[in-house]
Amino acid sequence: MVDVVGTCASVLDEAASLAREGAPAGTCVAAREQTAGRARLGRVWESPAEGLAVAVVLRPKAPMGLLSGLASVAGLGAVDALRVLGAEVSLAWPDDVVDACGRKLGGAVCSAGYGEGGVFVVAGVYVNVLPPDGDLAAAGSPAPREAAGLASLLDTVPDLETLAAAVGDAVVARVRAWEDGIAAGQGTAGPLGPVLSEWFDEMPLMGQGVRVLLPDGRVAAEGTLAGIDGWGRVTVRTDDGRELEFSSEQGSVRPR
Repeated sequence: MVDVVGTCASVLDEAASLAREGAPAGTCVAAREQTAGRARLGRVWESPAEGLAVAVVLRPKAPMGLLSGLASVAGLGAVDALRVLGAEVSLAWPDDVVDACGRKLGGAVCSAGYGEGGVFVVAGVYVNVLPPDGDLAAAGSPAPREAAGLASLLDTVPDLETLAAAVGDAVVARVRAWEDGIAAGQGTAGPLGPVLSEWFDEMPLMGQGVRVLLPDGRVAAEGTLAGIDGWGRVTVRTDDGRELEFSSEQGSVRPR
């Protein structure tokens, strides 16, 4: 069941309010337009009308220290849902949904809280149906990706409620599988342990030339994207043979 609203400040905030009141895992809120959407690193997400903005209440069965991996897990869930619809998409580090050309359709972001029922996480997924004017990125991003829209990848785009339900269900399924992996001991490799091998194999730009850009836009390193670890840190091998690690808080990866 998806609660669809017309316009709201942030679907994350809407879902968090429900979670604090005890809403069960899987509760979804979708909006036709956000006026103050929130992205990672405290940035504002530009979310045009008629795009998908959905937030899912999660009550993950996992240690608090591993919850930081859920934004990427939610992003993989969004990719799962869009692929079932026929869109050729993938998840670019750390949580951008991109098409086969590397153009950005949207992304995922998570926020944790506490209320009736205990600890919760709300996972937000944003996907544009039509590309906005200019680049698609959170305000303040040092290097926006070229924008894309779902309508360019599908013959027919489902209505908002159907699309939100598909994404919400896929995110919940991904999180349950992630929980099973954590319970089986895969969390010893870090929050992304249960999905690390799969993500490594399909991550765009893996093995290709990249630049790592700092939040202020300066180039921190250039080289080959050589790996990712269970904590979500990417490894870049520079031309002189050094291997440098970067977290998603430190920088963004773009083609060289």
